[in-house]
Amino acid sequence: MQLLGLLRRELRSECRQWVDDGDISAEQGDRILGRYGTSLDDGSDGSLAYKVLVGIALLFVGMALLLLVSANWEDIPRAVRMLGLIGTTLALNGVGIHQYLKRGAGLGWLFVGSISYGASIMLIAQIYHLGEHYPDGLFYWALGIAPMALLVRSRVLALLMLAVAVLWLFNEGKFSPPWEMLLFIGAALGVARQARSAGLNVVTVAVTVSWLNILLAWIYGYPWRPEFETGHFTMNMGLLALLFMIGHRLAPSAQAHMRRTATLLSLWSLRGYLLLLIPFTFSDACSAYLRDLQGIGDPGLWIGLLAAVPAALLALREGAAHPLARGLVMGLPLLLVLFHGMEREAAAAPLAVMVNLLALVSAIVLIQQGLEKGFSQYFYSGVGLLLILAMIRYVDLVGDYVGGAVMFLIAAAILYGAARYWRDRQLDGKDITGGQSHE
Repeated sequence: MQLLGLLRRELRSECRQWVDDGDISAEQGDRILGRYGTSLDDGSDGSLAYKVLVGIALLFVGMALLLLVSANWEDIPRAVRMLGLIGTTLALNGVGIHQYLKRGAGLGWLFVGSISYGASIMLIAQIYHLGEHYPDGLFYWALGIAPMALLVRSRVLALLMLAVAVLWLFNEGKFSPPWEMLLFIGAALGVARQARSAGLNVVTVAVTVSWLNILLAWIYGYPWRPEFETGHFTMNMGLLALLFMIGHRLAPSAQAHMRRTATLLSLWSLRGYLLLLIPFTFSDACSAYLRDLQGIGDPGLWIGLLAAVPAALLALREGAAHPLARGLVMGLPLLLVLFHGMEREAAAAPLAVMVNLLALVSAIVLIQQGLEKGFSQYFYSGVGLLLILAMIRYVDLVGDYVGGAVMFLIAAAILYGAARYWRDRQLDGKDITGGQSHE
């Protein structure tokens, strides 16, 4: 079972209290915590309230300085403005680096220094009327944060870098293929490895998927502009399958943060799969998808196959996955080829029926796995999917105000009943802590 960072922090606190009270020995406490990738000596807790308050205080100081400067901005000579911006950025980062080298602290200063660095780029460009291509400012801002994040192994700085890089990605993606995004993805993965951060790993994977979607849009629309086509669905089907199987592949890792990464990858790729199924439960959506596909030569198909074929090979080797999941992943490459090569209009209705049945079976399997193994996330995902299917089928086929109200009441009753049932299982001593298996 894997626990989120907040739950591990609480468990460490409880174990330390048990050791202090003499209920367990320090060795027993470490053995308990070792199952969740932490220990009694783990110093990553800190005081969350202290860190938040200090961060907000530093942010307010920066805002106050910006307001004072803004009030007198036009009266300050250009050279003084530029030197002041550069000096402030260097001072903030210098203090942060000094504090980090001296006692391993100073990340708050570096965070504010990174924001000051971005503000300085924008303001200096404004002073001297530089850079007609505005995404360049975001690019150089993220590029400047990257080495600092790698130097101090800071997840916070890496997330700030990714946030700025994503802004650059979506703005630059309007003008040209954003190949340089690979630099920021590599830097984030480097920080995640150094800091042993599962969360940063998964965020970086999500950013990578967004980047691949924009690159595919440029393949469709090159050299004029990006174009988003139905082939994006095909590619994302393959990517979700690959991420799901990678999660299973990483599950037995000896490193705790890689096991947590596996848990999150499996969970979010499963959720992505469920979300992807819902639109195709409508025959009109299936018809539009099949009609707009570009055939066997579709770039989305071949990129999807580059992900789906390795996923199918992993599914052949990973026997721990549920048979339904393994079967779907192993058959996905063939399905993708059939979608792009079949007679479009004639296959729309059968495809919609197949997707509805698949969604229904998936919901039932999730509920069954949740009840059998005591995993609340699977149980509630299955219940939620069943409710969504029932509602959209009702709205699609009947639909009026009174009927809608009845459907919502039925949905509320189902959810309440599920919650009561889950509570009763908890009272019976079942494991429903939200642990995630790798099914």
